[in-house]
Amino acid sequence: MLIRYEANKRSLGVAVVFCFFFGFLGLHRFYVGKRNSAIAMLILSLIAVGLPVTIVWSIVDLFLIGGMVCTYNNDIADKIEQHYYHPPVTSV
Repeated sequence: MLIRYEANKRSLGVAVVFCFFFGFLGLHRFYVGKRNSAIAMLILSLIAVGLPVTIVWSIVDLFLIGGMVCTYNNDIADKIEQHYYHPPVTSV
């Protein structure tokens, strides 16, 4: 169980690096499983008017990224625990 968690958890350091260097593209949000908002950031970044918005958004995310990583890792742990301690019921 611990091996599966270690293989799937996200690193705060990697998330911060992604946010700092590629935040305007939403890469850090893809990394922590926030796909919809990551796609929104990516699309906004491709539009010249939206680029300043995503730059400010990524600066704000630098302060929020720790919570995003923690939430992602807790969700992974919960899913693993549910799988091992409450396996799905199969019909025979």
